[in-house]
Amino acid sequence: MDYGRYRHISNCIRKYRKRMDLTQRELGERLHIDPDWISHWESGDSLPNLISAVKLSVFLGVPVNELFSSLTNKIREEVWREMPVVSLIDRV
Repeated sequence: MDYGRYRHISNCIRKYRKRMDLTQRELGERLHIDPDWISHWESGDSLPNLISAVKLSVFLGVPVNELFSSLTNKIREEVWREMPVVSLIDRV
């Protein structure tokens, strides 16, 4: 993944996590997400899946669209295509 294209997303996650004075491990524990994923998102190695993006949004108090606000429409469409979607049916 090209870190530069997703820099805003990774910086946004890091900025709001630090505002809450949380480590990656603490944020992961509170959201029931492996802290390694938090690290991957903040480094730009991967994007959160849809459910994780919503969890982050709610917990950090940041609208999901703010995480993706700096992306152009073309890149935003590509991000949503690449973002792994967890089947809600599997969770029911």
